[in-house]
Amino acid sequence: MNHEIAVSIEPVSDNNQAMLRGVIDYVNKQSDLQVHKIGAIPFFPLERLVNWNGAGVICTTEKPECLDFVAKLKIPCVSVSLHQKPPASISTVHSDNEAIGKLAADHLLEIGLRKFAFVGHLNWLHNQERLSGFQNELRKKGVDCEIINVQFNKSKKWVWPSELQQRPLTEALRKLHKPVGLFAAHDEFAHDVIEKFKSLEIRIPYDAAVIGVNNNRLICETTTPPLSSIAQSAHQIGYRAGKLLHDLIQGHKPPTQITRLPPEGLIARRSSDYSAITDDQVVSALNYIVLRCGHPITVVDVAEHVGLSRRTLDKRCISSLGYPMAEQIRRSRINKARQLLGSTNIQITSIGFMCGYESPSGFVRAFRELTGMTPGEHRRRIRG
Repeated sequence: MNHEIAVSIEPVSDNNQAMLRGVIDYVNKQSDLQVHKIGAIPFFPLERLVNWNGAGVICTTEKPECLDFVAKLKIPCVSVSLHQKPPASISTVHSDNEAIGKLAADHLLEIGLRKFAFVGHLNWLHNQERLSGFQNELRKKGVDCEIINVQFNKSKKWVWPSELQQRPLTEALRKLHKPVGLFAAHDEFAHDVIEKFKSLEIRIPYDAAVIGVNNNRLICETTTPPLSSIAQSAHQIGYRAGKLLHDLIQGHKPPTQITRLPPEGLIARRSSDYSAITDDQVVSALNYIVLRCGHPITVVDVAEHVGLSRRTLDKRCISSLGYPMAEQIRRSRINKARQLLGSTNIQITSIGFMCGYESPSGFVRAFRELTGMTPGEHRRRIRG
């Protein structure tokens, strides 16, 4: 007997297209299955299933009303979404979202970061799970993360209040201690975070390293700098969803748990990969500055450390970062000052000396030029 199944996975992204290909690859290996097509595309709109007499459906159920609709269907259903907890009547195949969060934490810890943040929509179950995996791994290392909760307005566009103070994204990002590793639950969120960071003159990845999820190449490769992202095992999700639906059609009992597949891996691009700078001597210079920015170092000191003339080092720094080495020293010092201002009660004058400034006035002037406020104003805002 030949069973016709519907696939309601709209091919609007790399992730969805890979899941769709996974379903097709499974179906093509079975002699008793075929996919219903409308025209040339194997996509069946969910709302048209009401009067459809096929054998089963594989679908996305991102909205609560979609989940309710699918739960009432009289045919076997498999969902590949996890925005809400599915009822027992709907079998679900999805990513191991806690493993995704763990992978993000491992990568950001490996590049030496110790301050972290998470951006996601916490009304979605898979975002909650990604945060949980991220936090659990960080806590093993004795650290935690700030949380920025994405909210949606009536037109379904996301807005950006911080979880606690309901401030816009710009303010939430501005107050993060730098350098920071930021894990965004979706590539779209990560792209907007990077744009806001750039508007604040926060350098990616040196002041903030950013990771997204889904590896949507249209987003990742057109973001500036290109976005690092965790790829879900989308093809395998589709393939396993096809097999699960086949089992249900044949009368097998549905699984009692959600089927979860580990992520495919992290694709490191410029937004989080320090090694993405191809000039090894510039990388060496940056590492030296991070270690020595609390001392009154000069560009000549850095140039001597890496074995270049000052002029050559500046040219190569501008080529790699977009600005000269003196600016990188200044940014590193001010970032260290911001951390101390927000996390300690050390006097502002002492912080200036600890960050390599020889006079209080020089520290205040440099801090104001880079941040738009004095060190005292910054401390009051952070603690306000």
